[in-house]
Amino acid sequence: MALALGGALVVGCGDDGGATDGATTTTGSTTDSATTTASTSEGSTEPTTGAPTGGDTTDSTTGSEIDPRVAHCLRINACEADGGAPMGLQACLAHALEVPWTWASTGTMRMAIEAMECKLAAPDCETVRACTPPAAPHADACADKPGESLCAGDEWVVCGFEGEPVAALDCAAAGQQCGAEIWAGCGLEPCEYGVTASTCDPNDPDVLIECNPDGFLERVDCRTQNNFVLINGKDGEKRFTIAGETCGFDPMRNANACVGTGEPCDFFSQECDGDVLETCAGGKLSRRDCATVEPLGQGCGYLQAGPFAGGASCGLVNTQCGLDAPESCEGATISFCDWDQPGTIDCVAAGYSGCATTDYAGRTVAYCTP
Repeated sequence: MALALGGALVVGCGDDGGATDGATTTTGSTTDSATTTASTSEGSTEPTTGAPTGGDTTDSTTGSEIDPRVAHCLRINACEADGGAPMGLQACLAHALEVPWTWASTGTMRMAIEAMECKLAAPDCETVRACTPPAAPHADACADKPGESLCAGDEWVVCGFEGEPVAALDCAAAGQQCGAEIWAGCGLEPCEYGVTASTCDPNDPDVLIECNPDGFLERVDCRTQNNFVLINGKDGEKRFTIAGETCGFDPMRNANACVGTGEPCDFFSQECDGDVLETCAGGKLSRRDCATVEPLGQGCGYLQAGPFAGGASCGLVNTQCGLDAPESCEGATISFCDWDQPGTIDCVAAGYSGCATTDYAGRTVAYCTP
């Protein structure tokens, strides 16, 4: 079975094997060195106000309802077309598939996820564009911190390994502030990394609350979030997804974390049991039914590319197109990959002025113009 997770291909089902003795592990520390193009508030489907000239959720030509997530992405791209950088529909849609990896993400991937959340929540076009300010003005600051991240006021800046500014996110536009205890990030509730203990939310036992290296508390929904572990042993490197079910004590971390609720397990493991993703999470087996995961209901397979390659995951099944495919315009009609199959939208019928294309991240993308 082939699956699509964002722009990455997920292939095959079955047991990925166990780890060997004498292995060393690293968890939750994967960094994507290339800027990733997608992100948003988890599970958000409510329309956001402040659309430019368009923003209808119904195509007046066909009378059909536009997927709310597609409507969000139409609005964001139209906002970016006026002084920003349109990313096209598919990079925006792919965010919903990347959100489950927020807990395991750092660097530019984490920033891209949070940047899209900022844009999706933005009440107007000015705020959409404010979420991702130009990184170039931070060249001097990055020259002193190659390969690191920093705060410039409330702007979170990621620096490349040559000391060049790679990307920036305005935490204030997202209603947060920038902090940099170990590395930089956005948040609201300060904490002391390595000192503040992880807890389970007393009002929602499936939510983990832990202190991030940026010095802010993070809420992790264990029912939807994945973590990731690299195992280096005598048989080479192995990679495992950790997809828990609830918050509880994890003996492997000696702290609260996302754990399973099934039979005991004594090391990392992952497999696909049909559409069910089964992993060892905190010493207990966890089973996540991918068929119930939005968008669309998904299947289980293995990531073949990206920072979490080798990890088992929920993803889209039997796709007829990829979210990394080129997009196009024919007159005012935009053609794109609508999650798992080709789709079109008449931009004028949706309330915009027309359709246009541009280059984004090395491929042609299309968007409705304001």
